[in-house]
Order: sequence, then C-alpha cells, then structure tokens
Amino acid sequence: MRPIASLLVTALIFGLAVVAVDAAERLPGERYLNDFTNDDGCHPDGCDTDCDDSSALRHALAQGPGVVRIGAGYFRFGDISIPEGVTIVGQGKATVIRRNQTADRIFNVANTSEWVLRDVVLDGEATGEWQKREDAGQSGLSTTGCWGFEVVGVTARNFSGAGFRFSYTDLAQATFSDGGRIDRLVAVGNHTGILFDTRGEYITATHLNATKNAVGCTIHAGNTNISVSNFCGNIDGLMIVDKENGSHGSISNCLLNHNARYALWARAVDNGMAINNCCFFYGTIRLEETTGVQIASSLISCHVKTMGEYANRFTDNHIIPQGGWTFEFGEKTIVEGNFTKTGPWEQNRQTDQTD
Repeated sequence: MRPIASLLVTALIFGLAVVAVDAAERLPGERYLNDFTNDDGCHPDGCDTDCDDSSALRHALAQGPGVVRIGAGYFRFGDISIPEGVTIVGQGKATVIRRNQTADRIFNVANTSEWVLRDVVLDGEATGEWQKREDAGQSGLSTTGCWGFEVVGVTARNFSGAGFRFSYTDLAQATFSDGGRIDRLVAVGNHTGILFDTRGEYITATHLNATKNAVGCTIHAGNTNISVSNFCGNIDGLMIVDKENGSHGSISNCLLNHNARYALWARAVDNGMAINNCCFFYGTIRLEETTGVQIASSLISCHVKTMGEYANRFTDNHIIPQGGWTFEFGEKTIVEGNFTKTGPWEQNRQTDQTD
C-alpha cells in the first residue's frame, strides 16, 4: 500500500478523503505512483516542492501494460515516454504536473502506440502576460511517430511553446486511419494551444477548448479531423499553414469567436480544407495564397479577406454584416448561396458552370 503519511499530506493540501487501496483489491497491472521511489530514495508525495519525480514514474511505467495512477498534488516530470499498453491517469484538476526545469517537455512520447494519458493538468509555469508568450519550444505533451493513442481530459497551461504537439504519425502502423484520438483537451496561456505539426496526421480531435493563447490551434498536418471545439479569446484562433504533405482535412461544428486578430488564417495551403458549420465572430478570416479552402454553412460576423491566384469557396453561409465588417474577395474565390436575414447576400457572384 502507499505510505499513509503521503496520503494524509495530499489530503490536507486538497481537502480530499483518502482511501488506501490494498494490492489485493487492485486490477491486474494497476499501480500507484507512490508505490515507487525516486532514485534518491524519496517518495512522490504530491507536495509543492521542486522535487523531480521522473525516476519514480519511469519505474512505475517499466512494470508493463496496465494503469499507473497519480494522486492529487503537485509533481515534476521531464521527458517522460509512455510505453505501449500503459495508461497514466490522474485525478483531474487535483493532479498538477509541472515541467522539470532541465527538460523542454513533460511527456515526450515517440514511436509507440496504444498508450493513454488522461485527467491531469500540465503546467509549464511560464510567467508574464499570455499575449506576449513566445515560442521557446516547450510542451506539455509532444508526440512523434505514434499511432493509436488517446489523450483525454488533459489541460495544458502556461507553456512557452505548444501545450500539446502532435507530429509524424506512423502512417503504416496507423493504416492511414487511427493516428490517435484526443478529446476534452484544454489549452490556456500558451504560445500555441494545440499544434498538429508536420505530418501529425489522421488524428481525430473533438471537444478541444483553446483560449488565451497567442495561437489557439495551428495545423501543419494533412488529414486533420477536428470537430465540436472552441478556439475563442486568443490572439489568433486557428492558423493553417502547409508543411510536408500539406495541411488539408476537415473542421466542423466549431466556434472561432472573439479572437483579437485572426479568427482563421490560412496561408500557403495547397490541398484544401473543408470548414463547415462553424461560427466566426470578430477578428478576420484571411485566406492567403491558398487553394481549395471551403467555408460553408457557417455563421460569419467578422472581416473576410481572400487573395491570390487560386480558387477557394465561400458558400451557403449566414452573413451578419453589422459591426463595420469588410469583405474582400480575390478574383478566383467562389462566392455563392450566402444570405443575410433579409435574403441573398449582395456580394454573391454568378458563376458560369459551362466554362
């Protein structure tokens, strides 16, 4: 069993009732972080200290597939990789994991699958105004070469970098389908809240909430699938920029509201992005040298500017023109079927389908 003294300290800090779980009552493979000691002999006790508990967590993870439970309290980890078949689970907002100051990433997972991280808070401890947050390459969670994983109910806050960074899905192992599943992520106070970096593909993302970041969400990856998410109250809500294999995919049923500069900024996108049933209030939608971006069946109440020599589509949206919004469309932008509360929008264009 976990030492009773540690349990009582955690209970005093968080006002929680503590119930010791006897080993005989646990599921196969289930263990607690406090079952293990760090290399210096101390137990992770959840106290707010600068103690690095990375070695204790690595010992727990090395026991093989199963569940590693982290109790309530404050912990410090750095460059932790999660093995295949292992779930790390905390107690939600009561489990706060801070970055080891010698590491740029709390969790750094590479080339593995079928792992789970859930119900913890990751804190990069960046200070100062979030509007001035810069990218120093720090992350709460960074993945590369992974597939078939889950990240659920995790908050990443105060990182001088990306709270969450997903890159280079192992497409062969993922069979071009299951690059990973992320749900109920919260990103606040970071440079970039959630980053789908180069070739972080075939990741299914839902119920994301990014607010008070320099950039709420950035997409550099093809085959990105995001739904039912909020990118609100950032400087830039959603940024889409091509890297290797482009940045195409699907974005649906999302809110991009009250972002200070860009609600959506698509730049140098070559393969297109389907954006449907979204809500844009305030800021600017800017399509710059993009191809095949379609914004459809959405609510638009912000500035819109498209430019460049390639075609995009702006169709079947409800336009709310009040607020002094300006609408500038490049020559190749298809603008049709949009409407206001009084009827068809005057900026719709007639297209000749026979040419």
